[in-house]
Amino acid sequence: MTNPRRLRRSVVGVLGALLAMSAVATAQPPPAPPYPPAPPPRSSPPAPPPRSYPPPAVVEAAPPPLSPAMRVIYAPFYAAGLVIRYGVYYVIVAPLEVFGRALNYGVEGGVSRGDDG
Repeated sequence: MTNPRRLRRSVVGVLGALLAMSAVATAQPPPAPPYPPAPPPRSSPPAPPPRSYPPPAVVEAAPPPLSPAMRVIYAPFYAAGLVIRYGVYYVIVAPLEVFGRALNYGVEGGVSRGDDG
């Protein structure tokens, strides 16, 4: 049979090993390194603020209005631009938008007339 002394030694050895492993597992990490030393004090005080600040940047104003002669020359081109801009919209774009809505919602436009109850 087994020797009780040998059994006791192995149990004590196993318990000792478990105790040593638990001590290693719960050990604290090493402390953090110390902070670096503070910098030396300044040898001279900081420079004072300037006595006067530079003048603000000049912002160019809006250009002057056109002379009456230039307005007369420019007016037909301005009117042609308006006709092209709004003419294209109301002659081409708006009818296509209305047609697209009619295809999507039908002639009623998704709004009932109120007589259906």
